[in-house]
Amino acid sequence: MRLCYILRRTKGNTLYLTPFVDPKLSNSWSEDEEIRWHASTGLHTHEKDDALFTLYTQIDRGVDRWIQDARYLPRLLISALVFLITYFFFSLAVRDPIPMIDELIISSALAVTTAVVLGRRDKKGEVAMKRRLVLKQQASRSDFAIEEGLSSYEEFLDTCSFIDTIDLAERLALTGSSELPPLSVPEEHKGDWEQDFKQVLFHHFELTDKALYARFKQAAEIQKGGSADEAFAARLVKLSMQGQIDLPLLSLMVALSK
Repeated sequence: MRLCYILRRTKGNTLYLTPFVDPKLSNSWSEDEEIRWHASTGLHTHEKDDALFTLYTQIDRGVDRWIQDARYLPRLLISALVFLITYFFFSLAVRDPIPMIDELIISSALAVTTAVVLGRRDKKGEVAMKRRLVLKQQASRSDFAIEEGLSSYEEFLDTCSFIDTIDLAERLALTGSSELPPLSVPEEHKGDWEQDFKQVLFHHFELTDKALYARFKQAAEIQKGGSADEAFAARLVKLSMQGQIDLPLLSLMVALSK
């Protein structure tokens, strides 16, 4: 079973986190594997629609990557054949004052064009369309379950959202007098889902927001080493003021990494 998560925010957009975010892993996606969404409370219709739209978009990207990988060798061989035929044709049939240069340019251009055309055709081909349809049908049958433990993460995000930007940056860089708010899931809500949620969350931002993930790695090292970093705190404030980084999300990732 594939587990997906919905994380609501008072300030900011709702996060839809799935293990389908990485198109490189599309080869391992099973067409009959069940999919379940976890949320802290029951979902509204538009939230279910957004969740399914997220899945459909990721499935499209994954199937495109899958068919490109599956058809790589035939596409390479055909493109190489086009290059050789074009090169020898122009070498023997067309005489020019600069040998090889024109032939190489024309042959390379035709080979690249062939590869692009074949790639587009493969994406719209019957094999890709069938896999795309089957995966989307499976996604449309997703279950939606309540995982009350997620509310602890949502409350943490909300708390951090109301902390002053400078104060939160200093807490992350260990330059202030306060620490990050406590983050703990009640004992009755703990379970194996916690570790899976962390992996899905971290991998999501590793792929979709490299700047945030890079700052997370820095902040995690600072928290682990216990060494305050004034320059890092100043950088976080600047990035946050420019809208380039989400400090509450960064704080959640750091808290979960401890």
